[in-house]
Amino acid sequence: MRKSAFRISEADYETIRGYFLDNFALILPVNMTDQKLSRIERLCSDERIESPLDLLTTNTANDVTRGLGKLISIFTINHTDFFREQLHFDFFTSEILPKISSNTPDIIDNDIRIWSAASSTGEEPYSILMAMIDFFGDDYWKLNAGVLATDIDKEALSKGINGIFRHSKVKKLSRNNISKFFSRLNDREYLIEEKLRKEILFRWLNLNITKFPMKHNFHVIFCRNVLQYFPINIRGQIVKKLSNCLFKNGYLFLGISETYIMEHHDLRRVGPAIYQKMN
Repeated sequence: MRKSAFRISEADYETIRGYFLDNFALILPVNMTDQKLSRIERLCSDERIESPLDLLTTNTANDVTRGLGKLISIFTINHTDFFREQLHFDFFTSEILPKISSNTPDIIDNDIRIWSAASSTGEEPYSILMAMIDFFGDDYWKLNAGVLATDIDKEALSKGINGIFRHSKVKKLSRNNISKFFSRLNDREYLIEEKLRKEILFRWLNLNITKFPMKHNFHVIFCRNVLQYFPINIRGQIVKKLSNCLFKNGYLFLGISETYIMEHHDLRRVGPAIYQKMN
């Protein structure tokens, strides 16, 4: 097989790395793999451009072009599973949802506002939704609930919106959850039931912006296993903005390996990488 002659100079790749750092606070690896280079070559061919530098736009606060979105997808990591870090979902169903169920005044009035801030291909927000439906039963559908799911990777968001998952992902769920929440498309794929897909609002969001655009606060925010990809100084800024989006006594879930960033703000640790807003 003939090896591709497509190349990106060290200077151009450093430009791309600097662009991702300045606009998205994402740290790209020092060296590019052949696999990523091949994907960028296909992207340039699809977009009919000679260089990926042609995709770099100046305004990335509210949205990105299709081509830039695909370039972001090449460099983002979308490793996720249903009910990843199960202990978080155990806390969610044993500590948080009972407070909501009893309508504790300091937690909630009439609705449930939950945000999955790094939703990737959708496994996390769908897991949150399944946990709520399992807990509330048919009463869930009487609530003003649902989940906001955001990510910087548009291709990942599209997969979440489509709600189609491989058997290798779904087989880790209980038989009850599979039969209740999925329909089987073929030997390799399952589809999340339409009723559930309508409960998730998928939106593109760059976490590295001055202020998040949400008009209302949340009772629970999941922002797990994404902060580790940001520079240390940016991590604290993002946590502060997340905290500002929580109601008093609301909860923030971070990745288990990300607890080291919690040194400030009005958040109190109440479990492994679980924090509650106190003010």
